[in-house]
Amino acid sequence: MMSVDLREERLYQQVDLVRGAGSRLRGELCIMSLVAYLADEQHTDRPRTASPFVRNFAIQLNDGAPTALRQDLKPFAPRIMGTNDGHDLQRALLVYRVVIEEVWPRAERDAVIVWDDVVPEPRINGLRSFATTLRRRSAKLSLTAHFRALRDAHERGDCLMIGTLAGRLLVELVQRVPTLQQWCWSKALELLDLLCDLSCDERASIIGFSYGSGSLSRTAH
Repeated sequence: MMSVDLREERLYQQVDLVRGAGSRLRGELCIMSLVAYLADEQHTDRPRTASPFVRNFAIQLNDGAPTALRQDLKPFAPRIMGTNDGHDLQRALLVYRVVIEEVWPRAERDAVIVWDDVVPEPRINGLRSFATTLRRRSAKLSLTAHFRALRDAHERGDCLMIGTLAGRLLVELVQRVPTLQQWCWSKALELLDLLCDLSCDERASIIGFSYGSGSLSRTAH
């Protein structure tokens, strides 16, 4: 039977993940300021214990995801602790490979229905149809720009930018392509899981779930 850490469960119930670093006094944190709290660091979204690559990737998921989906990141906070281990190049290669081999081909295949108007929408008037077409073209251009920027970062060997752009591409797909939202969000969480697992054996001895000494209280709603 899988054990449940009740301390973690109680903490997650007290915290709402929000965009930006948030406030401990209000019980509103982002994923990285929650990591800082668990690591007993000062309130920051740049905790020393976290891999810079993981931070860049996770921040994009945190700030770009809808509110309800964002809460799925909470269980990753204790796992991100101790990832500042010098393995970010391996993380960058892993994420880039998954985006190139899995995410972008799926987006090109499945999102064509949205981008190219294969499925006609009910037309109320010409203006409504025109506005819909503009939104779809804007979505396609934005996603393609993120993908090209990611390839450029890979060619430059810009490891940390790969984390930022890959996370941004995933949340753009979540936001803009409803038919891919669940798949892309699951893939984003799967990637974060793999990033935390990388070299986990080496850091197992330094990670122990603990609560920071700073104030953390949630105001009543």
